[in-house]
Amino acid sequence: MKIFGVISYLCDPMKIFNLFFAVLFLLFVGVQYNDPDPLLWMVIYGIVSVLFFLAAFNIRIKKVILGVIIVGALFSLTYIPGVYDWFTIGEPGEIVASMKVDKPYVEESREFFGLWIALAALIFLYKKS
Repeated sequence: MKIFGVISYLCDPMKIFNLFFAVLFLLFVGVQYNDPDPLLWMVIYGIVSVLFFLAAFNIRIKKVILGVIIVGALFSLTYIPGVYDWFTIGEPGEIVASMKVDKPYVEESREFFGLWIALAALIFLYKKS
């Protein structure tokens, strides 16, 4: 009978969901090597990955998750000028085009939206905690 308990524990939908997001954000860490500021984004996505990994094993540190959300939201404010520039002087397709030195708002917009993808995932994790 013990084997059925282990199987049901491993097949828990939230466990699978949390492990999926832990691996997904770990992959995000891996593709940051060619970013202009890779260490910062490796740390950001790495923290999100670790929090989902911990949640998969029912280790939820709700105050830490909330703290990361608040710090991340405040940090995202530093990218508002770049996002504003992208909306006012840029073109919609530029965000997926190659980065150009004369258009720093492209990278700033990408980083803003990447950060908010991570924050949206953490908000979901916080609500489920």
